[in-house]
Amino acid sequence: MLSFHKTLFFAFLLFVFWLPIPLGSNRPWAWSINEIYVAFLLLGCLFLLPAAQWWLAIQRAKVILIPVALFTLWSWVQSWPSLGLSSDQALVFISAVKSLHYLQICLVAALLVDTPHKLKMLATTMIASGICQAFYAGVILLLELQTSPFFSLPLNQRASGSFVYHNHLANFLMLNLCLGFGLLIAELNHQTTQGWRNTLKKLLAILLSDKAFIRLGLVIMVIALVLTRSRMGNIAFFVALSIGSLLILLFYKTKPKSLYLLIVSLFIVDALVVSNWFGLDKVRQRLAETSLQNESRDDVVSDALNAIQERPLTGFGNGTFYSTFPSYNQGEVALFYDHAHNDYVQFTLESGLIATSVFGIMVLFCAWRALSAFRNRTNKTMRGIGLSSLMAIIGMLLHMGVDFPLQAPATALYFLFCLLIANWSMTLPTPKYRSSRT
Repeated sequence: MLSFHKTLFFAFLLFVFWLPIPLGSNRPWAWSINEIYVAFLLLGCLFLLPAAQWWLAIQRAKVILIPVALFTLWSWVQSWPSLGLSSDQALVFISAVKSLHYLQICLVAALLVDTPHKLKMLATTMIASGICQAFYAGVILLLELQTSPFFSLPLNQRASGSFVYHNHLANFLMLNLCLGFGLLIAELNHQTTQGWRNTLKKLLAILLSDKAFIRLGLVIMVIALVLTRSRMGNIAFFVALSIGSLLILLFYKTKPKSLYLLIVSLFIVDALVVSNWFGLDKVRQRLAETSLQNESRDDVVSDALNAIQERPLTGFGNGTFYSTFPSYNQGEVALFYDHAHNDYVQFTLESGLIATSVFGIMVLFCAWRALSAFRNRTNKTMRGIGLSSLMAIIGMLLHMGVDFPLQAPATALYFLFCLLIANWSMTLPTPKYRSSRT
């Protein structure tokens, strides 16, 4: 039974790594493959895992599972033609199937990630996926290819990796950068050393450990994030990094020199030195040239808010912005928009205030649990995991205000994983500490 459990867990990690590869899983054929794969994983869990493990997993992740289940149920209700809640039942049905798929993934994750070691393996797999995406995106951009090697998509001067949309890659990298920073904090040696020999030994130990891999990966992901030229993607990461660094300085009782070196290196070496080599000035130029007169996204949001006033509680149907917005376009938006470029507005327009509020409460509660884990847990791995997930939530909440990162399955699922990680950072027991909430 133990070997079957390991097989299921590594099959789940393979799925996590795979998610961004097929165009961010943002094509029908890609999410169909994912849905079949996850259905088999869930069946495996159903037949191989005991009922006691199911109950314990659901208890530990109920703050995510219950809201996602309610949102899924609401999506299915919206798809019923007899209720008249949406004029496009086909799109709502597709979104309902996606929501069910997301619920299944959360349930599989809750069943298989049941120890701090597995939690760390999940975070490491996500970071490894981010590093691979960053390396691939940077290489094909610097080679100045006209089309992508695998899917023959047209390329421009902004890194997109295997994603179709460069801002989705930026969001994906932001989430993984936050996770990587938290894992590095967790791996730091909090014992002070004296003498140059001990310092040299520590340096060599770091170079031969997994910390060097994570640190190098952070540099690669920062480079790729800059190459996306994403304004809010870069801002969201550095705001999250600043808040995370401030929390460390406020709540860490013993602060080794390596902690200060890590924070300074992230801000100075990555942001000012490495990033300048790869075009940070172009990101600054895009920020300076940003003008409401040249942007039509604010008009999209304004017209969408007018539509929300017509159905504030129930919405027009999950996934129907594409077909709903043209009817409320006041004529000031000449371009075609299939998304609102503001996930708060799009979720409210499609699903209504009630469903959106349930999701919002879930996210805020997970952020609180992550902060509580960072402040109160004694296990350094769980503290670092809590900090990293909190930073990821902060970055996502910022990015959602100006774009649609949750509309791509890969970024949406990675954010759900971050919420699960935030919850587990407080609820998963360790040998030295057992939370009273478990």
